Amino acid sequence: MVTILPHNRKGAPPDRPLLDELARVLTAQVRGDVRRDEPMARHTTFGVGGPVDLFLTPADAEDLAVMLRLLYQAGAPVLLLGNGSNLLVADRGIRGAVIRLTPNFAHIARDGHTMVAGAGAKLARVVHFAADEGLSGLESTQGIPGTIGGALVMNAGTDVGSISDLVERASFLTGAGERVEKTIEQLGFRYRHSALQDGALIVLEVRLQLAPGARAAILAKMARLGEKRTSRQPTGCRTAGSTFKNPPDIAAGKLLDRSGCKGMRAGGAEVSAIHANFIIAHPDATAADIRTLAHRMRRRVRDAFDRDLEMEIEVVGNWEGWSAGEAR
Repeated sequence: MVTILPHNRKGAPPDRPLLDELARVLTAQVRGDVRRDEPMARHTTFGVGGPVDLFLTPADAEDLAVMLRLLYQAGAPVLLLGNGSNLLVADRGIRGAVIRLTPNFAHIARDGHTMVAGAGAKLARVVHFAADEGLSGLESTQGIPGTIGGALVMNAGTDVGSISDLVERASFLTGAGERVEKTIEQLGFRYRHSALQDGALIVLEVRLQLAPGARAAILAKMARLGEKRTSRQPTGCRTAGSTFKNPPDIAAGKLLDRSGCKGMRAGGAEVSAIHANFIIAHPDATAADIRTLAHRMRRRVRDAFDRDLEMEIEVVGNWEGWSAGEAR
């Protein structure tokens, strides 16, 4: 999950003395965690990325509202983070603040045939909770990394369905800290997209409409789909999921495979030999390696098929000085 709130005032992000003062004020006024210069490599599934000026973990929605108000007053840009599973952070890091909604927004509950989940709840936990409760509908999301909030923002899914198929409504905070609620009709869902990607709203909680089912049958379906997914995608390594979105008429992985992308490398980044739409970050990989490799993959498909793939991984941070030819 990544929701980027724009600069709240014109000009550059706050300088270091103001950031130091902002960190002091935040520490005094909130109950959550406040860190300076936190390495983002600790918080992304790629395991790369430089430091962020302020790394904040609110204790609850009230804490989050206080953080947003103070960041707004300081003119600091804000990035909302879930599990970091669809994110590439620059080696130079991020100016401004990152707010992490896990683990304190991770509640899950049943309300009849509806599942209520906090934005920071891991999607895997939500899926298994539903199965244990005998509620069907989430099986197709088995194996998708990230949080329920991130799944909502990106309209995550597989070839058999998307999270938007199940959403009833969701609650949010505005950048000014006001709580609002939206129905599915107001969220502008389409393939791997929602109206939430403009960064104006922060997901707090999602309500999913499911159907009753036999627990054993639900678990069996999850097992089948999970086995299918793991047989076709790399596991046990550092990736961020699909690199590119699928065009309407063909899977991006097929175009990449037919372009000869499997096994391509740029420094410590490598295209998976199992699935050509996955980049593996080896221990020595940098963010620049990964972005450079993605650029070369995209160019190969363009040269071979005159098709321009769209990135599914969110690229954020300070990329000043980066160019596609600078991989090690």
